[in-house]
Amino acid sequence: MYPSLSKAGTSKFIVQVGSSFRSQILRVYADKVDDIKLPPEPTTCCMSGCANCVWIEYAQTLVKLLKGNSDKARDIVLSKIEDPNLKAFLAMELRYLKQKMDEEKSKADETRKDPKDIV
Repeated sequence: MYPSLSKAGTSKFIVQVGSSFRSQILRVYADKVDDIKLPPEPTTCCMSGCANCVWIEYAQTLVKLLKGNSDKARDIVLSKIEDPNLKAFLAMELRYLKQKMDEEKSKADETRKDPKDIV
C-alpha cells in the first residue's frame, strides 16, 4: 500500500474530486439532450431559494422543450447546481411542480371523458 494514499483525509479528497468531475461530466452530457438546443443557463440566481427562482423557470422551459419530460428536465437542472442547499430546494420544488402538473392532467382527462361512460 502506498503511504501517501493511506494518510487520513486523502480518500476524502479523492471522493470530492471524483464528485466534482462527475458533475462536470453530467453537465457536458446533459447539454446534449436528443439534439435539442438548450437555452442558456440563468445567471441571476441569488441562491436564497426564492419562490420565483430563475432555475424553476428554466426547468419549466426545459419541460416545454422536452415535450413534457419533467424527469429529464429535473435531472438537467440539478446536474448544473453545485450548492447542496439550493439543490435540495430545487429538487423539492420540481417534485411539487411535477405532482401539480400530473394532477391537472388527470383532472383534464376526467373532464374529457365521454358522457356515455358516465352512468
